[in-house]
Amino acid sequence: MAFLRLQDVPGPMGWSAHYDLFRRRLDMGVVLREISQAHGDLVRIPIPGAPKVLLSHPDDIQEVLATKAAMFRLFGQDLLRRLIPWGQIAIEGQVHDDNRSQLVLAMRKILSRRIPRLSLEQCQRGLAPLRDGDMLDLYQFARDVTLAMSSAALFPQAAERELTGHVDPDAFLKILSNTNAWLLGIPVVLQKMRHLAQLPHTLQMLRLRRRVHAQLRESIRLVRQRGASGPQADALTLLTDGSEIGGPLRDEFLADNMMTLLLAGYETGHNVLTWAMWEAAHREDLQTHLAEEGSRLSDDPEANNEWINTAPWTDAVVQEALRMYPSVWTLPRQSLFEYRLRDHLFDAGTIFYTSQWVTHRDPRWFPQPDRFQPERWLEAASPSVKGEADSTSAVVEKPAGRVKHHPFAFFPFGGGKRFCLGKAVFDFEAGLLLGSLLREWRLEPVQNCHPRPRFYVTMQPDPPPLVVLRRR
Repeated sequence: MAFLRLQDVPGPMGWSAHYDLFRRRLDMGVVLREISQAHGDLVRIPIPGAPKVLLSHPDDIQEVLATKAAMFRLFGQDLLRRLIPWGQIAIEGQVHDDNRSQLVLAMRKILSRRIPRLSLEQCQRGLAPLRDGDMLDLYQFARDVTLAMSSAALFPQAAERELTGHVDPDAFLKILSNTNAWLLGIPVVLQKMRHLAQLPHTLQMLRLRRRVHAQLRESIRLVRQRGASGPQADALTLLTDGSEIGGPLRDEFLADNMMTLLLAGYETGHNVLTWAMWEAAHREDLQTHLAEEGSRLSDDPEANNEWINTAPWTDAVVQEALRMYPSVWTLPRQSLFEYRLRDHLFDAGTIFYTSQWVTHRDPRWFPQPDRFQPERWLEAASPSVKGEADSTSAVVEKPAGRVKHHPFAFFPFGGGKRFCLGKAVFDFEAGLLLGSLLREWRLEPVQNCHPRPRFYVTMQPDPPPLVVLRRR
């Protein structure tokens, strides 16, 4: 059987296509979706350098991310290894698998022991300064609260305050805003030329890394010196002591993985929460449902452990925000060997893009994909939902039951053995923040504020979504 080669894969090519993608590089998710709609599920991407292919069908995505994941490596891994050489997102193979098991156990334990109380405390602290009639920047609000949640869950109390003071969210945002998927896809020599033009931000990133790493190492030293007594609640102590997770995490992995968990824990989470609040602000009926469910939150943190399981509308809003606005919007993998996909044979080194933004907005899997419809995630439409469909102009047609789809048609947390470590923590914290905010406040979107997604390493709103707060 004769296989088709890369040159047989459809897609826009030539210098005009290269220039068009460069010009629209901060809209890259939108461009990739346009290319997929025009050329199909297997498409060439016009970025200079190694050949790049976009996969949009869930079957192909599952094969690359899960079924045959051993045939691929993370694309951009060299850059990651320079920044966090021993972080989970930068390592492969058995080393990755061995350390992941300890991290998974640690995250499960802090979810039950620490997250309910500390998340509630941080929500209350974040809500305390709000006043009736205030204009609220949802992006900054979500960022500040999720950063406080992440640091509180990951570190002992004494280290938490010190570390939070060393993490500069604005500096981190500047770093991300000067790195995008197009830049990471071009040859290394061109990347270096680009980084020279951004030298101040590169130096800022290196200073930030050194500052946080130094404080992390000091926190690790203090934890070791103090020793552990009884069940531990924070991730750093669990990983340093190791008695509850099958052994301590080795020193070279501790600082890099704690920094990864801290930055990933708030950067990806607060982007999704920003969009969830912004979309809810445009639908009074959604805010009513969220407020009713939020009113059942208890001041006793332990009583909230199962709350998210009894808050279907809150969960549905979070799921729909993850579908429409996935913070991690693309997961590129580079083949280690020749790779056969369908009737094509690709050379080693080919880069395969899987994009949550593209696949989540495919009408084959999600009808009316560009409409924010949390109702699609509900188990069944209640009579009240059907009645609201007649009286609410925001929704014309509401599905009758929870959406059923291929498991890799919806993959905001990735897939396979690299599935996100913090998913369960995010689900709880996101629901708690939405419920706590909406039970006290109504959100009114500011006129002439029209944020749009910008596709950096993570997807961010530009400009920040602004709302006016009205006391319930």
